[in-house]
Amino acid sequence: MADSSIPATPAAPARPGPRDDTSKVLAEPRHRFTGSFIDRKLESEFRSAQWSLENRRFVRASIVVSSLCFLFYALHDRLVIPSVVDLAWKFRFGFFVPFALLSIALTFSRWGEPLHQAVGVLFGTTATVTVVAIGAISPTDSYYAYTSYAVLFVTIGPFLLRLEVFSQMVYVVVSLLVFNLANWFLRANPLHVYISMNFSLLSMGGLGGFIAYMRGRDARNGFLQRRLIHRQYALLDAESAKAEKLLLNILPQPIAERLKADSRSIADGFAEVTVLFSDIVGFTKLSARLSPDEVVSRLNEMFSAFDDIASDLGLEKIKTIGDAYMVAAGLPEPRADHAEAIAEMALRMQEAVAEFSKRRGEPLSVRVGMHTGPVVAGVIGKQKFIYDVWGDTVNTASRMESHGEPGKIHVSDSTYKRLAERFTFQRRGTIEVKGKGLMETYFLLDRAAPPQ
Repeated sequence: MADSSIPATPAAPARPGPRDDTSKVLAEPRHRFTGSFIDRKLESEFRSAQWSLENRRFVRASIVVSSLCFLFYALHDRLVIPSVVDLAWKFRFGFFVPFALLSIALTFSRWGEPLHQAVGVLFGTTATVTVVAIGAISPTDSYYAYTSYAVLFVTIGPFLLRLEVFSQMVYVVVSLLVFNLANWFLRANPLHVYISMNFSLLSMGGLGGFIAYMRGRDARNGFLQRRLIHRQYALLDAESAKAEKLLLNILPQPIAERLKADSRSIADGFAEVTVLFSDIVGFTKLSARLSPDEVVSRLNEMFSAFDDIASDLGLEKIKTIGDAYMVAAGLPEPRADHAEAIAEMALRMQEAVAEFSKRRGEPLSVRVGMHTGPVVAGVIGKQKFIYDVWGDTVNTASRMESHGEPGKIHVSDSTYKRLAERFTFQRRGTIEVKGKGLMETYFLLDRAAPPQ
């Protein structure tokens, strides 16, 4: 029998999913009755965005089409109330048209967005006043046909004019006031008609308010979701930029673009490049008496200086191994001055190490080797990509460094021949190079003086 005293393992807390994030976004505090955001800045941002996204075009079209339909009903006046048609047209053309044109003009102006709700109430009220006035002067059998339009207007107005709840309530109150004034001063209706019209305006206006509330709620939810999506896209763009920057810190841009387009291995042959290897002489002894943090800090300081030089000269840093630094010129994009660029790199590296040694009080120098020839370069493997170079040229450049002398730049005969006219050299002579045999080599001393 199981021991009931053993406590159950608590369940791991559920990770929030996309639905939870959406719920948090939609939980932005709102007014209970109007549905607008309590945060005034957010509400203003919503109205501006909604006007640009949808309301501007829709409200303009609604006012224009509604005005044309309203004027088309002039034919209705001629057929239904011929006895007072002239007076009815004065209301329809003399009163409604100017305010309709003003409403249309405002929606096309720079005040369209801030005055949107006021323009909607103005246009709706103008239509209501017109039909109530025409109804008041009409015969009894036509009265209901006209006044019923006022009930229709307060019902569909929130949809056609994109009215908010507060604006709709103002519109309903004004419509009630217009009807009652007309009833008192223009036409005294029986009590049951008076009560029926007020009840209809109030109840259908309330329905319009509900429409405004639901439409506003959905519009605000959509606005919040769009904001969330835009933020997520911004975060994705930022992360993508970080990943792109990291990739370009590892691979040359042309190679990175090719690798993103095709995941297969990349290999290119280059007929002539110049490769440089360097080694910090004295750093091994220095690192033995420093803490790990200090070792990394010192090496990072020197290699960062080398990186700046390589970047300034447009060279391709290949890799570092311990305190060795490898750089090449003429790849991944060929260049005619590859040997000159690497020679300049070597001289500047000497200057950088000398300055570092003086500033730190450490007896350090750099030993450099250079060689020019063909190589194969590319990216292989599936993990921890690196742009690397292979071939006898790389091996020879490494041998030039290892067979060199501290503080000197050791170059092969092929590199010397390309630089002899622009730099000064000291002939070292023929030496035995491991794996290569006898080789004629030189020490690069300095830049040649410009011709007089």
